[in-house]
Amino acid sequence: MPHPFTWVPAAQQRHASCDPVPGPGRAFPAGTTITTLCGREVTTERGEIPWLWETCPGCDEQARQLAGLPSRAAIAEQAPHTQETS
Repeated sequence: MPHPFTWVPAAQQRHASCDPVPGPGRAFPAGTTITTLCGREVTTERGEIPWLWETCPGCDEQARQLAGLPSRAAIAEQAPHTQETS
């Protein structure tokens, strides 16, 4: 099931946006100003390197809520804790 947001590289991070992607593609053209799920207005970028940028924590949290997924904090709390042995 598709989600109501699109991941897009912009402002040195991978952001998510609910702005409509101009057809016929599935990505925003470079230089498009969008509003992100974290509330910023940013200009999109394209290329291989921008897709490797870190994910914006605010967009990640909002995207997880929209997708019905647990937050990273909730996942970390559920993970078994291991102790290091010397």
